[in-house]
Formats: sequence, structure tokens, C-alpha cells
Amino acid sequence: MIVDNARTMSPSDSARRVNMRVGVTVAALAIFGGAAVRAGQRTAQPAPRVVFVCEHGAAKSVVATAYFNKIAAERGLPYRATFRGTSPQADLSVSALKGLREDGIEIPAGKPAAISAEDVSVATHIFAIGCTLPAQARASGKASDWSDVPDDQGYAPMRDAIRRHVELLLDELATLR
Repeated sequence: MIVDNARTMSPSDSARRVNMRVGVTVAALAIFGGAAVRAGQRTAQPAPRVVFVCEHGAAKSVVATAYFNKIAAERGLPYRATFRGTSPQADLSVSALKGLREDGIEIPAGKPAAISAEDVSVATHIFAIGCTLPAQARASGKASDWSDVPDDQGYAPMRDAIRRHVELLLDELATLR
């Protein structure tokens, strides 16, 4: 006999009660977790998100996003990135697009957009590339600075510095898996 809340229960009553609790828990996880949960499996976590930010959201952050997503996918890592700006311009940089095309790298979809509170909230990592992040992003504990990326030497030196940072970042992220 098992005593539960000062009541005496038979083993079969106890087993039914445990099964009911497990059933309710599984149902709640399926409804609120967005996926069915099977015994012995962990629930899927959303892919970690990296946000690259440059002043105009049109060149450095776009190049970083393009290389990050390509290399992360090649390495089988779940991380994905997006690009933002602190003072976005209307369109992506012509020279960055030309450079990415010449490199054979897929150009990320989208237009320059300002980093938002939602971006900060869902990001696992935020990288400022030659700009000052908004206060909320700086205070998030997720922000780092890549201020050594050149912006006055043309596409190739900028790309090379960004690619070095991206590869080191992905090496680090791979160890966290």
C-alpha cells in the first residue's frame, strides 16, 4: 500500500494516478510545446539565432550573415543568422552584393532593417560590426563587438576579417553543442 495525501491507495490506484499525471503532462507539452513528446525523446529547441549588426544593415552585416549561414550549414550546425542595422539604408550595398556573387555565396533574403527589441529578445548572440548597438542590445548580455573589421579598404579585406571572425565563432559554438 502507498500513502498519498494521508489516504491509503492500492498499488493499482497508485499506478492509475501516475499514468493520469503522465498523460496530462504529455498532453500539456504537446499542446503548449507545439510538438508531440514521445517517451525517451527531448523536445526540439528552436535553432539558435545570431544577429549581425552594422550601421546601415547593408554590407558588413549582410556579408557576415551570408558566410555564417553557409559555413554553419556545411558544418551541420543548427545556428542561423540574420542582418540588421542601427541606421538602415533603403537597399543592400551594391559592392557587398557584387562581392558575394563573385564569391559564389548565396545572398541573404531581405532588406536593411533596424535592430528591434524582438531581435534582441530572440537572439542568442548579437555582434556589432563597426557600429554602436542600441542600449537594449548592449545590456542584453548577448552582445559582442567586431570593431576590427575594416570599412575603408574595399570588399576583400572586409570579407576576410568577417570570415575569420565567423569561422572562430562557429568553432566556439560547435563546442557548446
